[in-house]
Amino acid sequence: MDIAKCTLDGVEYYASKFAKLPSSELASKRRNLVCTRCGTRALFVKEAKSGQGPHFRARPHPNCSLAAPESERGEGGGDEKDILHNPGDHIVLDLKYGQADQVNGDPGVGGKGGSSGGRYNGVGGRKNSVSHRRLRPILRNLIYSEAFRQSEQTIELPDVGTYRVKDLFLNFSDVTDDHVGEFKGFWGDILDTKQGYMGPQWINTGFKDDVSVLIAHEDLKPFLAHHKVTTAQLDGMHFLVFGKLGKSAKNGKLWIRPKGIEFTALLGES
Repeated sequence: MDIAKCTLDGVEYYASKFAKLPSSELASKRRNLVCTRCGTRALFVKEAKSGQGPHFRARPHPNCSLAAPESERGEGGGDEKDILHNPGDHIVLDLKYGQADQVNGDPGVGGKGGSSGGRYNGVGGRKNSVSHRRLRPILRNLIYSEAFRQSEQTIELPDVGTYRVKDLFLNFSDVTDDHVGEFKGFWGDILDTKQGYMGPQWINTGFKDDVSVLIAHEDLKPFLAHHKVTTAQLDGMHFLVFGKLGKSAKNGKLWIRPKGIEFTALLGES
């Protein structure tokens, strides 16, 4: 969307003008944006990695004339489309982008280490078909496919465990204190970033001020290099991170530290 309304001042902003607001003003107003037509909460995207200029995004955004056409926001090709239309019963995540040896994807083999609750062991009966997928196609399907989010397919994280898709993934907006200590694939929108005390980078999630992802100071450069982005480009991107949810004893803030850089994925606008 080119225009969004700020509920703090009632002004409708063009994205190009909103991007030029003073940083302190932008930081507060970007948390109070809605679609001018239907009132759905909106997210400001500074600049897409693809080169697309500043714009606003609202999701979910059904039955609104300002929503992007399905052809622009729907599933992609290749792996993304294949997951939906030719789903394997068991997905093995390729965290090394195909450079490492393939992991045995037999769902009858229990996962090792990493997590407790939510694990699913496919025992008995026929052997399920196995497909190897990278994280970005998984993230795209989480964004656009309710059917995938509620899928009974099993998904295997090497050296972590095997889970049902519907049990493993959790949107940032659905995180509560009840999830503290749980290992999940947390996903959703990045609202903004903030440099923390002694250098860690906090990645704040959209519309949930008290849930952030912590990138340690020593991991920030490798993280950005891995995803080929700058810190400024993170704002408004879609984010998937595997890790355990923690809670600060001091202020009650919920936070996630990635299990590793390879356990993260970023996706900009199509």
